[in-house]
Amino acid sequence: MENLNAAEDNPSINISLPDKLESKMNQAFSVDCQFIVGENLGKPKTIFGHKLIFALNSEVFESMFSGNFMEAKFTRIPLPDDDPNAFRNLRIILYNLRDASQEVEELNVSDTISLYKLCDKYMFTTIAKLCREHLKKLIEKSNHDDALKIFDATVAFSNLKLLEPIKTKLLANDYSTSLPTLYELDYVSFMKYIELKIECNLSNHMPIFDAIEKYILDNNLIPQQLRATDKSTKKIGRTTATTFGQEDVVLLSDERSMELMEKLLSYVDFAKITIEDFISGPGTSNILTWKQKYTLLSELNAVDLCGFC
Repeated sequence: MENLNAAEDNPSINISLPDKLESKMNQAFSVDCQFIVGENLGKPKTIFGHKLIFALNSEVFESMFSGNFMEAKFTRIPLPDDDPNAFRNLRIILYNLRDASQEVEELNVSDTISLYKLCDKYMFTTIAKLCREHLKKLIEKSNHDDALKIFDATVAFSNLKLLEPIKTKLLANDYSTSLPTLYELDYVSFMKYIELKIECNLSNHMPIFDAIEKYILDNNLIPQQLRATDKSTKKIGRTTATTFGQEDVVLLSDERSMELMEKLLSYVDFAKITIEDFISGPGTSNILTWKQKYTLLSELNAVDLCGFC
């Protein structure tokens, strides 16, 4: 089991405890608990701490350590679903609260979001607020990938104070729909992003269809009845979602996959796709039925013929 008390060789994480305190913590000097973090995410990490420090700053840990929970009786505290690096950053800030704002501002977008999720889960309200404030500052200078990460977290936590500025940022920039980060979004965030693109009154909806098709294919969301593979093999769509500050795999049934796909396709205005593009794109796609393709192509031909009337 790896020990994560020493500062890791990670250029994206610059914050650390004062040297002497770091040294004592590494030696487990006078600590009364060991957090075993991230067992379900890979190799677990051991992070030493003091129950008092965590209980003073979190209602969840206060209840955990003072009630009838097993954590109140034992020194080993399993946190199997939490991000070890985020928990390490949390501990550093808890033991240096006077400089908490400065410590948070040294984190990059991904580390800030991970810390924010952790603080939201365990009700570290003061640090969660600092994370929100830092993310708001990061919005203006964020690139496309970071902007999407902030957008995803903002949608997951329904944070209206962050949602408006990040929507403004995304609308103000003509971001490509081909970047990988877009297809790693939770499906709710992806739908919200497509809605934002529609607000731009695009004259060509081919990029919208391409993005939807790629998202469905990348996340294995094609319902069984549309699969060209062996029908005896039943596959279930997989997407990610944020629950209680954690990233979980969500399994979607064929019925739910179909509902999601129909919802996504409803955003596409096929009248804003040329016949040529339709034939080479949606016309060959696996996310449309033969009947849908025939109907849409007939409608496009009718519109095209009307143009010559």
